[in-house]
Amino acid sequence: MKLFRMIKNGIRDAFKSVYRNFSLSIASISCISITLMVVALALLVAFNVENFSKKAGDNVTIVTYLKLGVSDEEIANFEKTIENIENVNKDWKKHTPTERKNELKEENDFLSSVATLIDNENEVFHYRYDINVNDIKKIEETKKEIRSLTIVDSAEYGDETISRMINMFDVAGKVAIGIAIVLMIVTVFLIINTIKLTIFSRRREISIMRVVGASNMTIKNPFIIEGFIIGLLGSIVPIIVTIFGYKAFYGMLDDGHFMSFWLEFIDPQPFVFLVSLIILIIGVVVGMFGSGRAVRKYLKI
Repeated sequence: MKLFRMIKNGIRDAFKSVYRNFSLSIASISCISITLMVVALALLVAFNVENFSKKAGDNVTIVTYLKLGVSDEEIANFEKTIENIENVNKDWKKHTPTERKNELKEENDFLSSVATLIDNENEVFHYRYDINVNDIKKIEETKKEIRSLTIVDSAEYGDETISRMINMFDVAGKVAIGIAIVLMIVTVFLIINTIKLTIFSRRREISIMRVVGASNMTIKNPFIIEGFIIGLLGSIVPIIVTIFGYKAFYGMLDDGHFMSFWLEFIDPQPFVFLVSLIILIIGVVVGMFGSGRAVRKYLKI
C-alpha cells in the first residue's frame, strides 16, 4: 500500500509540476516531439532500406561467364571459390553449354537450326552462372572479386543504379539518425532545465522532507514521473503522424511498389505499430533519463 501511495503522490506532484512550469514543459515536450519525428523518419527509412536490400539481393544477379574450354577441375574450383565469398548467396544457378544450346533451340526456328549445326557446344557457349548476393550494398565489391578470378571471362549485373539508390537511401537514414541523436541531446538538456526549475521551486518542501527523514526514492519519485510524462506527451504527435502519414504514403504507391518491382515498401500493418512502440519507448526513456540526470546532479542523492 505504501508503494502505491508513493506512486500516486508522485504522479499527482508530477502533473502539478508540469502545470506550474508550463512554458518550459511545453518547450521540452515540443523538442521531444521534433526529435521523435526525425527518429520515426530514420526508422522508416532504415527498415525500408533493409527491405529494399533484401528484395534486390533476391532479384539482382551477377551474370558471370567463364572462359571457353575450361576443364571440369577448373569449374569445380571456381564453384568452391564463389561459395566461400561471404556476400555470395548459396542459391546461385549454373547453365552449362549444353543447356545454353538447348535454350537457343527454343528461341525460334532460325536459331534452332543454327544450334543444330553446332557439334561441340563447349567451344561455342560459355558456362554461365547467375549469382545472387546477400547484401546489395556490397554488390560492386562482390562483382570485382568474382571478376578477378582467372577463369572468369566477364561478370556484370543488370542495373548499376540499384546499388546507387540503395546507398542513397542508406545515407539518408544515417543522416536522419545523426540529426535525431543531436536533437536527443538538446532535449535531455531542456528536460534537465525543466526539472531543475521544479527542484528550485520546491526546495523548501524538499528540505522539510529531508528533515523528517523522507527516503531518496520518495524525493526523486515525482521528478522521474515528470520526465516520464513529458516523454509520453512528446511521443503522441510523432506516433499519430507516423501511423497516418505512412499509411497515406503507402496508399499512393502501386501495391507498395515504387518505380521498380523490387523497390517495395513494407506493408503498414503491423509495421507502423512496431515503429510507434519504438518511438514511445525512446520518448519515455529520454524523458526519464533527463529527469534522472537532473535529480542526481542538483539534489546530490
